[in-house]
Amino acid sequence: MPLPAIETPATSVPPQILLANHLKALKLPAFARDYEKVAMEAAGDRADYPKYLLRLCELERIDRERRSIERRIRQARFPHTKSFDTFDFAAQPSLNKALVLELARCDWIDKRRNVIALGPSGTGKTHTALALGLAACQRGHSVAFATAAALVHELMEARDERRLRRAQKHLASVKLLIIDELGYVPFTAVGAELLFEVLSQRYERGSTLITSNLPFDEWTSVFGSERLTGALLDRLTHHVHILELNGDSFRLATSRKRQKRSTPENGGAA
Repeated sequence: MPLPAIETPATSVPPQILLANHLKALKLPAFARDYEKVAMEAAGDRADYPKYLLRLCELERIDRERRSIERRIRQARFPHTKSFDTFDFAAQPSLNKALVLELARCDWIDKRRNVIALGPSGTGKTHTALALGLAACQRGHSVAFATAAALVHELMEARDERRLRRAQKHLASVKLLIIDELGYVPFTAVGAELLFEVLSQRYERGSTLITSNLPFDEWTSVFGSERLTGALLDRLTHHVHILELNGDSFRLATSRKRQKRSTPENGGAA
């Protein structure tokens, strides 16, 4: 089969315009943006054509990877972007720092294992979950983030609007599903069953990260059924890393420091 003919443009058109059109059609924005600058650098270094082309390809790959990471972060729907660079491990000595940094390498996601972070409110569970989610996005994994209450609400809405299967398919397809704040709001029987179905579909197919302020023996108060809770924990804890955060609340400590700074040392009125 003969190759399609390529129209020969008019010779009066400047080559820069033709090149820009070709690079746009080929979806090579870094080439289009940087080829002139790199050409001048290559000329100054007396680099040959392959080295010039190699440099452009490197820039294109870097740019493409950056855009891919940004897209995965947007699709994850994080409420904030957090990393471990801003996490105060010294304030949470109960948290296994070595394990957390190992988890940030994301091998557990490749192995379809789970992570459960347990501890009182304000101890850094959400920060930990967001940082691990960000690390997953940076390493090429698809991520979805939601609070437990919001996720159950979305599932019930999807069921009422007859798009539950599509929603379940999406939640089953992401490499990492993060469910934050499990335990703050009890579910209805229907909501508990819908969440159980999502987690059952992900069993040994994808990784799930859950944060909760409740120990496992109190999860029945959220799901309302010992049978369902037991079956859920059996699946979640089969391949799991458990993070315990039992220190003081970061928010409470920050509030106390702020209050102390605003209070005069002599105890008088401000």
